[in-house]
Parts: sequence; C-alpha cells; structure tokens
Amino acid sequence: MKSRIKLLIWLSIVAIAMLSMNWLNSRYSLDEMREAIVTYQWYFLSAYAIVIAFRGLLFIPTMPLILVMASAVEPWLLFIISLTMSCLSAYFVCLAIDHLDMKKRLSSIPGKSIKRAQAWVNSMGVAAIAAWAFFPLVFTEIIVYLARLSGLSRKQIVMSVAVGEGLLISLLIYVSDWISKLVL
Repeated sequence: MKSRIKLLIWLSIVAIAMLSMNWLNSRYSLDEMREAIVTYQWYFLSAYAIVIAFRGLLFIPTMPLILVMASAVEPWLLFIISLTMSCLSAYFVCLAIDHLDMKKRLSSIPGKSIKRAQAWVNSMGVAAIAAWAFFPLVFTEIIVYLARLSGLSRKQIVMSVAVGEGLLISLLIYVSDWISKLVL
C-alpha cells in the first residue's frame, strides 16, 4: 500500500511537470522567454538548476530548456550549471533505484528486452552510458536506470553521464549561440 502511494505521488508530480512544460511552450514565445531570462537571470538559473537536477526522477525533457537558456545566458555558465545538475540528476536516479529496491522488482518481471538491455549495458559498460547520454533524442535516465540495475557503481554511472552529457550540452550551447548570432 505504501509503495502504491509513493508511485501515485511520483506519477502526479511527473504529470504536473510535463503539463507545466507544455503550458510554458504554448503560452510564451521564444523572444518573450529570452527577455525574461535576461531580466531575471539568477532566478531563472536557480529554477533551471532545480529542474535539471530532478529531471531524471520526473522525466522532464530538458533539451528545449537548454536551447532557450543558451540564447540568453553566458555559454560557460550554462555549461557548468547544466553539466553539474545533469550529473546530480543521474546520482538522484541511482539513489531512487537503491531506495525503492528496484533491482528486486525488476527481477520479478519476465521480459527478454529488459534482460537483453541489461546484458548490453553489462558488456559495454561505461561506453554505453556515455554514448546514450550523448544521443539527444532519448532520455539519459533510461540508461542510468538500466546501468544501476545491472550493478554498475554510482561513480561509474555519474562519470559516464558527465562525458556524454558534457559533449551534448557543449554542442547544444555552441549551436544555439552560433544560430542566435546569425539571427541577431
């Protein structure tokens, strides 16, 4: 009963986060968001850091946030905040898996695809996590879940996420900065 309540609370928070992201995107234009970010930069950076840190638990797609923030914040500052909070997010996911004892629950689920994915993570290890984290169209947290359930250490997972996400974030910031200079 207690685990069902936790699951219900978590699903409610995920739904609220996703609906809020959709509301923001439909309500404000990119120029309006950029102007607000420039005007209230430290407030937005604080909120941005919190969202990035908890994105793994809430499954919030953050690439649009990074692109919007990149058009209004110094690239080096955005990189440091994004990478630090992405690593923290991976660590939070590891803690959640350990706390909720997901390994025991996953072993009770019969499924070839889950076992195959775990075998892939076990054989490729750190390289698999870094490559997955670099690929922009999938949630990094999925590979973090699989890696932790496969027995990789938190340190290995966080360092792999740092490599993959670091490359992706720097590429996103560079491209956004380059495009905004062309447009402006």
